[in-house]
Amino acid sequence: GTPNQINLNRIGNLNATDFTVTIPPASATALFSDSSVKLIQNPQIRAVDGQKASLKIGDRVPVATGSFQPGIGGVGINPLVNTQFQYLDVGVNIDITPRVHAGREVTLKVMLDISSVTSRVNIGGIDQPVIGQRKIEHEIRLKEGEVNLLGGILEEQDIKSLSGIPGLAQVPLLKYLFSQTNKEHKENEIVFALIPHIVRGQELSELNQRALQVGTASAIELRRVNRPATPAPAPGQTMAPASQPAAPTTAPPANPQQTSPPQAAAGGATFVFDPAAVNQKVGATFAVNVLLTGAQNVYSVPLQVSYDPKILQVVNISNGGFLSQDGQAVALVHRDDDQGGALQITATRPPGSGGVSGQGAVVTLTFLAKASGQSQLTISRGGARDPAMQALPVAGGVATVNVR
Repeated sequence: GTPNQINLNRIGNLNATDFTVTIPPASATALFSDSSVKLIQNPQIRAVDGQKASLKIGDRVPVATGSFQPGIGGVGINPLVNTQFQYLDVGVNIDITPRVHAGREVTLKVMLDISSVTSRVNIGGIDQPVIGQRKIEHEIRLKEGEVNLLGGILEEQDIKSLSGIPGLAQVPLLKYLFSQTNKEHKENEIVFALIPHIVRGQELSELNQRALQVGTASAIELRRVNRPATPAPAPGQTMAPASQPAAPTTAPPANPQQTSPPQAAAGGATFVFDPAAVNQKVGATFAVNVLLTGAQNVYSVPLQVSYDPKILQVVNISNGGFLSQDGQAVALVHRDDDQGGALQITATRPPGSGGVSGQGAVVTLTFLAKASGQSQLTISRGGARDPAMQALPVAGGVATVNVR
């Protein structure tokens, strides 16, 4: 049959490698909010395109190595044993090599190694560790902000305990009357969520994509473009010297102005853009904070920011610090529709950490001004949720971006 069909004679040979599962950001957010899920680590790795980045979390365990030289060649020469120690990285070891493509897609070459010391064995009078290992190597292509879950890393533990009256607890038949046996079975699954973010992509303008005359297939040459002739000055007039063109400058990313945000409306919370008005040149990058004022017991903030995709391009989304003001890690999931100009963001605190109150920046948005014009930044859909996942009303905000 076709590749999308399964013949009846292959049903008995199906295994786990015949299935793929796509996890949308909404499902990942639900997973982070599950009370049975604990967020262990929230590390962030920044790497250059095509260069490997490594993350090691754990211990370095010494392992004995060496050589043995027999005592041959003379009388009185004893065997020589040379013992050396080398250290192995035990814990969580991650190697990631990114490759950025057009259309804001990223290919990740991932090597994930999870190891631990399971037991020890005596070899030649030296206790050597026995290291259990779980290793995954694969390549995957994702869109920016898309969530990839690595699961299937299981840990099982069986515990059997006996309590009762000493002596009688070991007697056959009587042990059922004077003792109690408890059996406990634990299963844990470790899931890794990989979310790629492009900090700064390749900037291509119309000048970079223009066509060039390079001759023919048999004679390749780069032809010069003749400059327009300058008209001769009239008699009695002196020609003014040509002014040198100013060197092009690249505007650095504009930091949001540290202005006090407006107070929230009475009786509710409000989203505020900081700054509310931005003026930039084409090709410059700038940052805008999304503030939440008048918040009470906020646990999660889902919102959607609308913008003009013909004028602006989303470069990066980072945590603003409001939800992590007490040091808790924040799960940040976003999805950008660069065709319709809709940026969906969900920032959630760890399960069981409670909510926070006050005001502050929820997220920081970094944009690229790619064309001249005016674009409005609006909170088209926004709100907040408390630790019980009950909706909290939040009023939206508006910002204006002028690109010249």
